[in-house]
Amino acid sequence: MRGRRRDVTPRDVSKSMVALVASVCALALLGLSAWVPDWLGRDGRIADVGPGMLVVDPDARGVATLGGGVTAALYESGLRVSHEDDILVESVNRGSLVSAVVGSLEGEGAEATERVERQYDHVRITSLTFLPGRATYTGEVFDGEQSLPLEMRIELAGPVVRIGVSVPRASALVVHLDHEPATTGIPPALPFRNLRRHAYWLAPDTGRADPAFTTVLGTDVAVGPAGVARAVDLRAAGRNDVHVWSESVVLSVTARPDPRPR
Repeated sequence: MRGRRRDVTPRDVSKSMVALVASVCALALLGLSAWVPDWLGRDGRIADVGPGMLVVDPDARGVATLGGGVTAALYESGLRVSHEDDILVESVNRGSLVSAVVGSLEGEGAEATERVERQYDHVRITSLTFLPGRATYTGEVFDGEQSLPLEMRIELAGPVVRIGVSVPRASALVVHLDHEPATTGIPPALPFRNLRRHAYWLAPDTGRADPAFTTVLGTDVAVGPAGVARAVDLRAAGRNDVHVWSESVVLSVTARPDPRPR
């Protein structure tokens, strides 16, 4: 027996629409619950400190050969450290290498919160002193009203290149690296995951030579000094920021990428 056809009434359509809207809202809330803790919780404790201008005087521009095929090239486009044809690390494109912060840090460990009172975002490099295996750059960080002296040292130490920056009287320094895909944390300093769009504090007991993260370039990066609060921030497009609550910072980068698959 053929069943009778049931006509669809406006009330049926209304019920279906309500059910659809409820399903969409439930999915949205589920996604929001996963998103909110990262951006308003852990990530929100780390300040977004962006780069300013980079000015490099003619006497400081060029390529410094450190030995072992390692070179450091500094121009107004930024800093690039290479081993032969391989890029080891490079600063953000056409922006300051580092920002100096005056402020305070509240709390400890993963609960620490940055309070920034003043930022010196712009960098001027005025001179280069070259010795075998070491290039030392001097200059200043400034904000348009005041400035602080800056010194940057790049040296080859066996299989590692050390990039050291110091700014006396700064509360913290933020190194602005160029964004590299597949930036992944290295335990126990950082969780083993792609750090894209997140900011993390390093484990407090991380040593200055303990690798914290690696990138698609095939190099590992350690962040020093030890015993101070340090963080990585990949929330902003186009850059990887390294926060160090000290007037000096040392990034140790593997000088010869390991050709073996990770």
